Amino acid sequence: MAAPTRQQIQILHVDDDPEFGDLTAAFLERNDDRLTVETAASADRALELIDDPPDCIVSDYNMPGTDGIELLRAVREEYPDLPFLLFTGEGSEAIASDAVSAGATDYLQKRSGTDQFELLANRIRNAVDQHRTEARLRETREEYAAVFENARNGLLLVTVEDDGFRYRRCNPRAVELIGRSREDIVGQTPREALGPENEQTVVGAYRACVQRRGSVEYTVSLTLPVGRVVRECQVTPVASSGEVEQLVVAFDDVTERRQHKQALGAEQRLNRQALDALDALDDLFYVVDTDLRLQRWNSRLSEVTGYTDDDLADMAATELFPDDERETVAEAVETARSGDQDTVEADLLTADGRRVPHEFTGAPLTDDDGTTVGLVGVGRDLTGRRRRERRFRALVEESNDVISVVDRDGRFQYQSPSVERVVGYDPDETVGDSAWEYVHPDDRDAVRDAFETWATTPDAQGTVEYRARHADGSWRWMEADANNQFDNPAVGGLVVNSRDVTDRRAQERALDAVTSQYQTLIENFPDGAVFLFDTDLQYVRAGGQELSTVGLSPEDLVGEQPHDLFPDEVADETVARYRETLAGDSGTFEQSFRGERYRVRTVPVRDDDGTVVYGMAVSQNVTERVEQRQALARQNERLEEFTGIVGHDLRNPLSVVGGRIDLAREECESDHLDRAADAVDRSQALVDDLLTLARADEAVRDPEPVALAEVAERSWQTVPTGAATLDVDATRTVRADRSRLRQLFENLYRNAVEHGGEDVTVRVGETDDGFYVADTGPGIPDADRDRVFEAGYSTADDGTGFGLRIVAQVVEAHGWAVAVAESEQGGARVEVTGVEAADR
Repeated sequence: MAAPTRQQIQILHVDDDPEFGDLTAAFLERNDDRLTVETAASADRALELIDDPPDCIVSDYNMPGTDGIELLRAVREEYPDLPFLLFTGEGSEAIASDAVSAGATDYLQKRSGTDQFELLANRIRNAVDQHRTEARLRETREEYAAVFENARNGLLLVTVEDDGFRYRRCNPRAVELIGRSREDIVGQTPREALGPENEQTVVGAYRACVQRRGSVEYTVSLTLPVGRVVRECQVTPVASSGEVEQLVVAFDDVTERRQHKQALGAEQRLNRQALDALDALDDLFYVVDTDLRLQRWNSRLSEVTGYTDDDLADMAATELFPDDERETVAEAVETARSGDQDTVEADLLTADGRRVPHEFTGAPLTDDDGTTVGLVGVGRDLTGRRRRERRFRALVEESNDVISVVDRDGRFQYQSPSVERVVGYDPDETVGDSAWEYVHPDDRDAVRDAFETWATTPDAQGTVEYRARHADGSWRWMEADANNQFDNPAVGGLVVNSRDVTDRRAQERALDAVTSQYQTLIENFPDGAVFLFDTDLQYVRAGGQELSTVGLSPEDLVGEQPHDLFPDEVADETVARYRETLAGDSGTFEQSFRGERYRVRTVPVRDDDGTVVYGMAVSQNVTERVEQRQALARQNERLEEFTGIVGHDLRNPLSVVGGRIDLAREECESDHLDRAADAVDRSQALVDDLLTLARADEAVRDPEPVALAEVAERSWQTVPTGAATLDVDATRTVRADRSRLRQLFENLYRNAVEHGGEDVTVRVGETDDGFYVADTGPGIPDADRDRVFEAGYSTADDGTGFGLRIVAQVVEAHGWAVAVAESEQGGARVEVTGVEAADR
């Protein structure tokens, strides 16, 4: 797969500290040459600049006038999906919750050092890449939906139920071909939708499709105002988790083709009967040498002309024609001598002077070297026969099928003129060629097997599909059946009818893709619900696990309108939003239903002409998020003033100092700069740890299943570990607060690196009822192990003394226990016990 094109990323950075803004821009553009940064010192200025929206907005929170959250809400009104990152010293959970609620893409705290800018650049790239990918995915889904609705074939989606089959979806072409309204099809059984006369055929095909797990073809007949019509159908299984849960039916109007095929069959039967009767016709057969002396003839020649065999043996063939016909006959003879078969109409002159009209066909006789040694001809009475022959020729030449006659060696003896229209070859030039050389190598065995069956079994039925080489080098899919006429002297070969089914095969592949996309669409929303509604505000499709939460099923929604399902207040708002969507506008809103709070996103679905034909709504349950937001707001009110001062007024200057020190190192070398940088890092670490301690909740209310190995490895990526090594040997899934558990691992990793050096090895493993983090550092003395979890305790000169206190706080919030021991390598081993396991 080719690597994706590197695209430029335009960033708008909003921060009321111009110096920090310039510093951020310098480091971002240095980190990645794709990043281009424009700065704004206020939210109002940022709103002026996004008339031409950037690819991503990065904003501080605490700014004079309009703060970062208010800016985010203003941006979301105009650009609901534009990536927006909150990059701020204000790192409280309340702010993070507000940011998520307002639609922030990501939330990142300012820290000391330049590593924060590398992390910011990575978050920006991820957000923009995800935004662009989601935009392409939406376009793809809309295209697939449009394919289903605008397919030339009729399409039906069938669910496989315990008591039979039921139609759940149909496109407009299906409504037209079945001749009933959508309401009379969707939700109905085959008997109800197609009539009792078709029930046995349709249900039998559906059952065979489920059992075989493969496509099955069948036909149904319907009575419409225009008369009796025939529909050719193909049903294909759609499997999920190994079970066939749905079927897709594709069908088209083959009434005219059936009638044409029946007419062709009748004509073929008529001509076969005519060919079988050749021996009983009054035909003249003769062979002449290159001097046109008669060499052989049948008895009919004597009977028609009145000459004896002795008379004919002494005659030239031209003597059998009147003077006024001989020139015409002579031209036909010359044509035949040159190697071309020729037919001429002329009167045969009898011994008593009568003229009998005949049609003569002559062809050259050649020896093994290809040299012409004579002519062979047949003369037939024109009465009645000419009319039938012309009718047959017209039928063959006008047919959309390629009609071929193939001998026992598989060589073409005849090709109808349609071969040029279908596969681009001159029919005469293919005569004598092996049929196999025109068949795709991968399909030759199947075609040979069919040929052998047809050639050895006169009454054999069935078709074969294969790829035929077009004259332009491309391959066309063909479907062929055959009629064994080897024993018919007028044919002497296998008559093969071939038709181009390339478009049908393409439609089948498109149908498979559409079905797969629709199934994927539903599966991508396991914690929400997705709805598709038409211009009448009726639901035509619904899915998602969240429906069962409020006591609904997809079947409850299909064919219904919002006011049929929801209370007036909810339905009124839903209808208003849906109408905006059908007018071409996307939107996001929240509403409550049956005690749950939902965030709903609506988008229009357009056809190839850009016309809105459907609307799509995606609903997510945000009840828990709203409740958490309210609890966090109450809990953190007392911390607002403290975190505001520490997070913005202290951390921001520290970040500037750290950045300026890094820039100063590029201009000069000084131990003072290193010591200043160490002091800034220690101050920033103290701020981070103090804020973590201040904002920590007392208890974890809603733990979730978390994979220990995943959290351990992700936490390692967010901690400066230098040359240290991480070894994770854990497969257990536990119930925990993912964010708090990451805090625990991050602080244990920092502690290991601070005390064990940058080449320390850290191992994460499991115990019977918990896990441990061990290192190869100097360890913790026995006398100090009871105090290591106290605030302010540290044996490192540059430690804050709060790291292990934060670990203890996370453990206490979960109701676990923590202890310190010695690792196998003599380092520290921190054991966490009492951890509840969980099944994912």
